Amino acid sequence: MANTAGTPTIVQARAQFQGAFSNMWTVRVTITDQDAIAITDTMRIAITVPGVALGDHVISRATNNDLSDGTDQAIFDAYVTAADTVSLQFTADAGQYAVDDLNNAVITLLIGRPNF
Repeated sequence: MANTAGTPTIVQARAQFQGAFSNMWTVRVTITDQDAIAITDTMRIAITVPGVALGDHVISRATNNDLSDGTDQAIFDAYVTAADTVSLQFTADAGQYAVDDLNNAVITLLIGRPNF
């Protein structure tokens, strides 16, 4: 059996969460000094984001670096780990190469506090 997906239901609008989040943060940070990440290893960088708390959601994350450029590959995640602290996590994918090109990478995050 082939891997397939049904037809998605898509709604494009400017509703912007309609009160689902009581607070929102947009974050932009540049990684300035990063050592290479060995194959299957993980690197975490903690950044200070005043006001965030456990339970807040990192809704969106992005980087301007290509984390899968044919020689390097990494899995990137971000999450709130403590009050005022967001952790960026990069994991070099198994079977690929060490990741060493994150210096000067610009990371952008959208964080929200659920209103439920």
